[in-house]
Amino acid sequence: MYNLKKFAATVTLGALLIGGTSPTYAASLTEKQKKVQEQRQKNSSEQSKANSSIQSREQAISKEQQEINKLDAELQDVINDVAQKKAEIRATEEKIKKLQAQIKKYEAKMKAQEDLMKDRMATMQKNGGSSVNWAEFIFGSKDFGDLITRMITAGTIQENDQQIFEEYEATKEKLAKAQADLKAERDSLVKQKEELEKRQKELDQKMKERAAKIKKLEAEKVKFESKLMSLQEMEDTLKAQEQAIQAEIEAQRRAEEEARRAAAATAAAKKQQGSSSNSGSSASTAPVASAPASGGMFQRPASGRLTQGWGPASGANGYSFHNALDIAGPVGTPIYAAQTGTVLRAGWGGAYGNHVMIAHVINGQVWTTVYAHMSSVSVSAGQRVSQGQNLGGMGSTGNSTGSHLHFEIHRGGYSYSSSSAGSTINPASFF
Repeated sequence: MYNLKKFAATVTLGALLIGGTSPTYAASLTEKQKKVQEQRQKNSSEQSKANSSIQSREQAISKEQQEINKLDAELQDVINDVAQKKAEIRATEEKIKKLQAQIKKYEAKMKAQEDLMKDRMATMQKNGGSSVNWAEFIFGSKDFGDLITRMITAGTIQENDQQIFEEYEATKEKLAKAQADLKAERDSLVKQKEELEKRQKELDQKMKERAAKIKKLEAEKVKFESKLMSLQEMEDTLKAQEQAIQAEIEAQRRAEEEARRAAAATAAAKKQQGSSSNSGSSASTAPVASAPASGGMFQRPASGRLTQGWGPASGANGYSFHNALDIAGPVGTPIYAAQTGTVLRAGWGGAYGNHVMIAHVINGQVWTTVYAHMSSVSVSAGQRVSQGQNLGGMGSTGNSTGSHLHFEIHRGGYSYSSSSAGSTINPASFF
């Protein structure tokens, strides 16, 4: 009975507790959950806005980066053009100096020829219009034999006089041509300097635009890296190119001379061996081992996957024409010389990062190959390298977004352009 009462009391108390406090507690709990949910929604909304803002800013930065990349490419075009024009002006000035020296030489020669002709004309006037005093020649002869000798001499004198006049006319023509060439070169120099001044102003303006854009990004704490090959570096490259071409031509000349001497020595040794052997013995006809094939005019410079070909591009990376092949591979992948030549540039420089440029002379034609974005460089400027020789390792230095080799082939000297093929040839056509 007691237990029953106790049980009833407990049930009654529970009922009172549930009936009396449940509505308030439930309301309080619902309110808290609602506030938490609202806070969560608010946080989620703010996070979404933040993400959207970050994404928008990243897109804006990417757009700004692309604009600067495009500006950099345009700038590099102008820098290259200015350097080329300066080189052309130097070449024209050198031509003018040579022409001026030639003109002085011709003028001096003409003066000497005129003096000689005056003497001969005075003699002719004295001899009645002839180069020879015939009376003296004939009546002064000792005998008939002496007369014949004098007649031959007289004929020679007249021939020499004729030659003097002809040489004078030839010198006069050469002088006139040299003077005309000098005028043409001076006119060309004036135009070249006008074009240089125009491009120099364009370069200065673009450099100011670039500086303003980069300053804006730096103010917004945006990390930005973009390096250009400076005008001085480009001028140095062109000068080094001329030196490398001359060095390559000289190296080929020496190699040919050594090959001729070796061939002559071999031929002499065989001849001596043949003469000293018995008449019944026969000379060995074993073939001479030849050098291995070079693998074509240019060989593929690295193994890897082709990620971008030579030709028109979207412009997203700052260039509307990609004048190279991009070969992707792990950092350190070996890079080899595509052909024998002389290194004109090796090391860091501008958008190329670590790079190598090689001058080649093949059958009289100058070619230039470029290997860019390297992680390491194992050759130096002025060094002669053989086809297939290691130049360094693949990398992602300079304006690069991943490990790859940017490989260019130029017919003639190096001449960069972001908007056209320029002097480049599609490397794939050689492999």
